[in-house]
Amino acid sequence: MTWFERHKTTLGIGLVIALSLIMHAGIFKKDLLGLHVWRQTQTQNTTLSFAEEDINILNPRKNERGAGDGIFRMEFPLSQWIIALPVRVLGHDVFISRLFNYFFGLLSLLALICLFKWYRLPAGVKIAGAVLFLFTPVIYYYMVNPLPDNLALCLATWGVYFGVRFNSSKQTIDAFVSALFITVATLVKLPFVFYFILPGILVLKHKPKIIYLLIITAVPAFLWYWWVIPDWEGNGIVSGILNMTHEQKADYWGYTLYHLRSTLPELLLGYPALLFFGTGLIQLVKYHKKSWHLKLAFLLVITTLALLMLFEMNMIEKVHDYYFLPFVPLLVLISVVGAKKWLDSGRFVRVRQLVAILCLMGLILSTGFRIQARWERPGFNTDLLTHKQELRQIVPDDALVLVGNDPSHHIFLYYIHKKGWAFENNWTNEHKIMEMMQQGCAYLYCDSRHVDQNPRIIELFGTKLASFGTINVYKLRDPNGLLGDDPIK
Repeated sequence: MTWFERHKTTLGIGLVIALSLIMHAGIFKKDLLGLHVWRQTQTQNTTLSFAEEDINILNPRKNERGAGDGIFRMEFPLSQWIIALPVRVLGHDVFISRLFNYFFGLLSLLALICLFKWYRLPAGVKIAGAVLFLFTPVIYYYMVNPLPDNLALCLATWGVYFGVRFNSSKQTIDAFVSALFITVATLVKLPFVFYFILPGILVLKHKPKIIYLLIITAVPAFLWYWWVIPDWEGNGIVSGILNMTHEQKADYWGYTLYHLRSTLPELLLGYPALLFFGTGLIQLVKYHKKSWHLKLAFLLVITTLALLMLFEMNMIEKVHDYYFLPFVPLLVLISVVGAKKWLDSGRFVRVRQLVAILCLMGLILSTGFRIQARWERPGFNTDLLTHKQELRQIVPDDALVLVGNDPSHHIFLYYIHKKGWAFENNWTNEHKIMEMMQQGCAYLYCDSRHVDQNPRIIELFGTKLASFGTINVYKLRDPNGLLGDDPIK
């Protein structure tokens, strides 16, 4: 066996990773922008709160905190905390966040490769699996963006790997490690709790006496959410379809059908990968009796995730495709089964292999073109990006500010690197603003002339500090009349 034959899998997967890196090279240096930039800035604000304020992982903070401490606990902020450690020392927060999230994506790929190796798949199938994962459109986009979902996906994929290992090895340690990875994945993002079905069913099949071990392993996730969920009052994620508006009820089935006909084939698989996915489904049905309990476990994970998506559909609507990330490793595995069929030896092998290679190349090209547009649309007032440094420097970082318009309540405060309050929809309530001023709000950043030209709001201004594009910055009057500044006329 030649050197090339011994290392062709490593070389092939390395080339796939290199191609992914080259195609993402221009993104690592970009500031936060694009589709769902509000989620990115929300995550990044938490990372910066750890790096700049309090490294205690139990105290994640948000920037829209008024005059309070901003502590707001949702899912366990492990991803933000890990990234905050080097940011705390090195700075360059956005680049480091992108780099770490990409690394989490590569670790997910490594788990899949270990799974391919466990099943002794041919080199070509392993390389195809790397393409099917790294160039799945939602992975291609989100794995370089600051989202805790990337770490959760990584941990859950390793949980799947060790669960499958346990199915063959029957070793308790494999079941325990699988449950441990899934526990931490659940802490980071709650929907991954359904991955517990995999080791659960396999343990009940092979070693039911150790089911208590899986239950004990899951206790930390249970305790965390038992502690924090009561503070999620008013969060639509908790109530789901139980608290829909009339408009949401009218749109519900439209959203559901949209994700079936568009999100699934276009973003969770990629149209060129449909050939492999369809073939994989046929193969799994055809040989359903082989390892039926393992297939049942995967089917139940997919089914329960689908039921969760139906429960949350009023919140997902059409745009929040990152909710579907937990499906990706499972869909990739089905597609790999199909890719193996197309790449196996047999009749018309050369034709089948050529078709498979063309589909993989098509996936790479279509994903690159499809997703690039997401980074070309900032998704917010571009003056925040253009004048970021000036907006940060004109007011001290420790000053409390009011900003708007910002429907996200995260983007504006991230870009100006401040804490305080945010408003939207041209909000003009001078009495509430007075209350904010009495709590320490000293400045207003405003991109709405409807707001800052309102006579009742003008009475609250002390000095206009500057204008940066559409954004005006004002120093507010002392609510106790101590500054003596005349309001702007």
